[in-house]
Amino acid sequence: MPPTLSPALPVSASAPLLRGTGIGKRFGGAVALQGVDFDLQPGEIHGLVGSNGAGKSTLMKILAGAIPDHEGTIELEGTPVALRSPKAARDLGIAMVYQELSGIGALSVAENLFLGRQPLTRWNSIDWKTMNRQAAQWLRELDVDIDVRERLDRFPLVIRQIVEIARGLHSGARVLILDEPTSSLSPPETRRLFGLLAHLRERGLSMIFISHFLEDVLEICDQVTLLKDGRHVLTQPSRELTKHGLIEAMLGRGLESTEAAYESAVALPVRTNAKVVLTAQNLTRAGLFTGIDLEVAEGECLGLYGFVGAGHQELAHALAGTLACDTGTLRLDHSPLRPGRVTQAVTRGVVLVAGDRSKTLVRGSEIYKNTTLAHLRRGVGSWLTRNREVAVVNPLLRQVQCRPPNPDLKAGLLSGGNQQKVVLAKWLLGPVRVLVLEEPTRGMDVGAKEEVMRLVADLKQRGAAVILASTEPELVLAHADRIVVLHRGRISAEFAGTTLDKTTLMKHA
Repeated sequence: MPPTLSPALPVSASAPLLRGTGIGKRFGGAVALQGVDFDLQPGEIHGLVGSNGAGKSTLMKILAGAIPDHEGTIELEGTPVALRSPKAARDLGIAMVYQELSGIGALSVAENLFLGRQPLTRWNSIDWKTMNRQAAQWLRELDVDIDVRERLDRFPLVIRQIVEIARGLHSGARVLILDEPTSSLSPPETRRLFGLLAHLRERGLSMIFISHFLEDVLEICDQVTLLKDGRHVLTQPSRELTKHGLIEAMLGRGLESTEAAYESAVALPVRTNAKVVLTAQNLTRAGLFTGIDLEVAEGECLGLYGFVGAGHQELAHALAGTLACDTGTLRLDHSPLRPGRVTQAVTRGVVLVAGDRSKTLVRGSEIYKNTTLAHLRRGVGSWLTRNREVAVVNPLLRQVQCRPPNPDLKAGLLSGGNQQKVVLAKWLLGPVRVLVLEEPTRGMDVGAKEEVMRLVADLKQRGAAVILASTEPELVLAHADRIVVLHRGRISAEFAGTTLDKTTLMKHA
């Protein structure tokens, strides 16, 4: 059963539930938003799209109270409001589910769902029995049946995403802001989520749906607003828009390599004869993957594809040395590499760009500190000063085209695409023999994807071996030279030297 809400509210185009007028924001000298108007009607799902750095996240953080210092006004049911903090926004019924998950891994699932509002017994202690029972019920409403007493960080990214959504749904929100809610979900899970969102819309909940999956936006949203370079471009009913039309409006050009993979088959090259860099034999981690044998060569991009839960994402962590295995061996340049030894792997040039950016990026620290973090002594030397760090970082920011290229800006204020560029810049300070990518373009539009993957292609051209693990068939088809498919923790198919389309690939997942 979906959550019980108040009776449906009448939708009136003349009376928006939430309205932002003339919203503007600058970060230093960079303009993030300029004179943006945005209306959200009762019982409406309003899509928000735009290229990397268009201002989507900044606008939503303003409406959610996370950025209180801004130009313009915000009205809730026609009354001006001051959203000075996320708590102030939540108290008014505005909740945001962030793409970069905010759950506390060391706490249980139930504790995360009830964070700050735990039920109490008559003796004023936490009522654990009630909290666990209600938490399990809330998740069953989303067709998720797990032990809510377990730590949150023991579950995969998709479960943590659903926990965030459930917490937002049950916070008493009248406005729910969803930042890339389907980016970690498999197609069946997306269908289930859409069914829930449609029910919530019928009951009067208003939602803002931010996504780079334009087909998802057009399917579930009533209205769509497009931002470009911090300005409002259009707001139209979704039925009047097309995916290709939105891409043209976002980029000012037609389809490119990544987007083209949505439309047609690709010709994979024959398997390379280049020197093998990384070899895995019989890698097994109970409950995740079993008996994995594979290898990747210099200048090759090996795609690992599967639905969420197939084991390919966890396998990527094992190949990068960040996840220990029960059995099996890893060899880098024919020398042993022990899974679970992160420092050893990084020193030898095996680096991971994790799907959860909080694992590779300190969002509360400045860009320059994030960039020098992994190779501080190698990149800056023993005499450490801010000026020396910035001098090293500035050329890297220009190389990866980070926008804005301000080394003193907090990394968490960047868009998802630019955060990923900072992560790549960090690894460019040291050797890169094997670059392991787990969902590297999660939460990005097609333009940002191409920019990030262009950087990856440059590293591959220089001889790095690339392992690309993703649940997006389009991404793997567009960039992999060879593709290995996983199903329930085992390799189910391998493709090289053939023509392959999205449908055929997904049939093996």
